[in-house]
Amino acid sequence: MDRKRWSAGLLGLALAIGLASPALADPPSHVPGGPCIEDQQQVQLNSIPSYQEVVRQLGSIEQSSQGAVEVRSAGRSGEGRELLYATVGHGPDVFWLQARIHGNELHSTEAVLQILKYLASSGDPVATRIRGQLTVIVIPMYNPDGAEANIRQSTTPLQIDLNRDWELFRQPESRAWYALWQQTHPRLALDLHHMGQSPVVEGTNELNTFQIGARSIDPSRMTEEQWLTNRQMALISVDAVRRLGTGNVARYPLIDITNAVISRMLLGGPGPDGSDPRFKTQGAIFYEVRSVGQKSNGMLEQLFVRPTMAVLAAAADGSLYAHPGTGWEDIPFGEGEPCGGGPS
Repeated sequence: MDRKRWSAGLLGLALAIGLASPALADPPSHVPGGPCIEDQQQVQLNSIPSYQEVVRQLGSIEQSSQGAVEVRSAGRSGEGRELLYATVGHGPDVFWLQARIHGNELHSTEAVLQILKYLASSGDPVATRIRGQLTVIVIPMYNPDGAEANIRQSTTPLQIDLNRDWELFRQPESRAWYALWQQTHPRLALDLHHMGQSPVVEGTNELNTFQIGARSIDPSRMTEEQWLTNRQMALISVDAVRRLGTGNVARYPLIDITNAVISRMLLGGPGPDGSDPRFKTQGAIFYEVRSVGQKSNGMLEQLFVRPTMAVLAAAADGSLYAHPGTGWEDIPFGEGEPCGGGPS
């Protein structure tokens, strides 16, 4: 697709989903990461979808989609809530999109619900192509107990960080979502997070609102294809954010961990029973968006929506895999104070 058609497609997408309206054993403590609601921000939780609101919206989207969306449960949380996800599209490549694995990283849930609603019903050529070429698994609230309690971890007595639990699988959420991954074999995966407070672009005083994470493990642990695909996904994401023009982009600090969700997707097994799934996800990256308070909810959500849609569109039309993957090293790092318990 040439640049004019691509830009026109994005404009149509923005109008269709309302864009014009207003991740990983713990790395060193200096690495930024969420949760990131700062004291002065005064974000009211009633401006963020609750678990019951997610249930309601998923049901409404499914009902109005005329069969395009199917909502299912992967299991139950530690407190017994259904672990709900939606599937849209019927293409051969599975795309895994997860939000709010950390319960107090707030804005990604609404973002993925917007994406799901658009994909469910839009007749736009971009949406039609995505539905035809991809099967998109949308997880609006990976950690519903933590989301309802507005804490990072699960709410069971152990209070496990669910993004550190894909090796020991101590929580029912981890076992349930792993089973879905093993069953569906996603080719691509995207994990949405918030970053720490007061982030800036390395070596500058410029506020950093979006960090890109193409590596949750050292590239030496990935195949050449995986590392290329991760860079391709990341660079397409960065280009979309830069076109949005609302913030400065940075790379997430270098990390190398094995028990995070997307790390284990890239590495493969073993699963909860010790077996080898004999499958690895080809590309898995994460976003970190700054949280700056209620008046900025719409902008923050679009910092998730725009790059996610750019990657979905590129995966569907094949341009993702034609991207040279060059330019990753040219993106500066982000830096800032840790916020509320460590990195994503």
